[in-house]
Amino acid sequence: MKTEHDSALEQLLFRLKAAYLEQPYTSCALRVEKLVALKSAIANHRTELVSAAQSDFSHRAELDTVMADMVPTVNHIGHISRNLKKWMKPDKRSPGIEFLPSQTYIEYVPKGVVGIIAPWNYPIQLSLVPLATAIAAGNKVMLKLSEYTPNVNKVIRSILACLSEDCVVVEGDGQIGIRFSELPFDHVFFTGSTHVGRKVYQACAKNLVPVTLELGGKSPVIVLNDVNIDKVVLDLAFAKRMNCGQICVAPDYVLVHQAVYEQFVHKLKEHLKRPNKYESSTGLLTDDHKSRLAAMLQQAESKGLEVWHSKPLETATADDFGVHLVFDPPSGLQVMQEEVFGPILNIFKVTDLEHAQSIIRSTETPLACYLYTENKCAQNDIKYRLACGSLSINDMLLHVAVADLPFGGVGSSGFGQYHSIEGFKTFSHGKGVFISSAHAWRSKMFDKYSHIIGKVLTWLYLK
Repeated sequence: MKTEHDSALEQLLFRLKAAYLEQPYTSCALRVEKLVALKSAIANHRTELVSAAQSDFSHRAELDTVMADMVPTVNHIGHISRNLKKWMKPDKRSPGIEFLPSQTYIEYVPKGVVGIIAPWNYPIQLSLVPLATAIAAGNKVMLKLSEYTPNVNKVIRSILACLSEDCVVVEGDGQIGIRFSELPFDHVFFTGSTHVGRKVYQACAKNLVPVTLELGGKSPVIVLNDVNIDKVVLDLAFAKRMNCGQICVAPDYVLVHQAVYEQFVHKLKEHLKRPNKYESSTGLLTDDHKSRLAAMLQQAESKGLEVWHSKPLETATADDFGVHLVFDPPSGLQVMQEEVFGPILNIFKVTDLEHAQSIIRSTETPLACYLYTENKCAQNDIKYRLACGSLSINDMLLHVAVADLPFGGVGSSGFGQYHSIEGFKTFSHGKGVFISSAHAWRSKMFDKYSHIIGKVLTWLYLK
């Protein structure tokens, strides 16, 4: 039975589809003009965005909003603007000698109206980067923002006033999200958990709507015996404190070679004991999220596992939760069954690279894998043999901010990519075009000599 919300969503979609059909293909200049306006609007609202993010989270460091949310967004938009003309050019293909002198190429055309469902952890970047990419591909956009970030959403609405003819914003809870994903869009782009991603995929399947799923998963860190331990410790501490570990590519568990295991654990604990120098840090989103993470740690302790706390769990708050280490948790525990999505780090001792890979393969396919080693054979082994959305060697998290590098998962961590030209192609239809002469010489030849042509083709290809 349809509700008022259903009717309102359908009307918004109908309005966008009608607007798209009035001008289904726009020039590169017009698209870039829209991107420039969007980038400028973000910069003009930077103070409001920082303040809004601080209000939506229990506490959020200005550095998190500026460095990890706003800067990547404007950087990606700038990269798209600079390269769009090149991406829009037809991709020439060879017709083969059989079809000369015909011409063949791929023309990248808009899909139509794209539905984007954004998460709460980076509400600026993870809503506006896919939106900008879809606009660059010539589409209209219906954007569903997270109900957990109402203050940021209000600022985003103001920012998107510059794109009022191309985009409408929807807010609401999970039920609205399900209704949203059931609409007959021309493409749906979802960022969020694997659990919700499955529901979105099922809803889109009813209308045969193509989907891009940017999910999470348990991203591992492999630490081999030739590493600079101090660098690994600094990178891990930074990654688990940034946005309080609420990042889809945050390290979830660490696989440490036995030769450096004791040294690694000692240095990591010592570093985490120190006052956090990371710009006053960010808190967890809500007390409910804090309770979920605390339950993970309590379950691990109840099973007799070694659990280390940088801050006593009984005094931890959503605003100041600390960083917590769980040692060698079995696969059945909640801390290994779910993506942590917070400042908890699982640590395993491994004998070699193969041992580390066997543990990774026993979990769902990760969105990112972090490998610390100078050994080229080990690097190649992970590159070619381990399934993961992306691989970062001797660094952590930064690959997501590279504007010219595609981003996306594989298997349980999602499918489809965006960022750079891969994003442009995600939101475009690559229309194959075949052009022949208007003269009828080939048609007449087929009509008169088809039996001979058949014999020649058989001799050429099937002998």
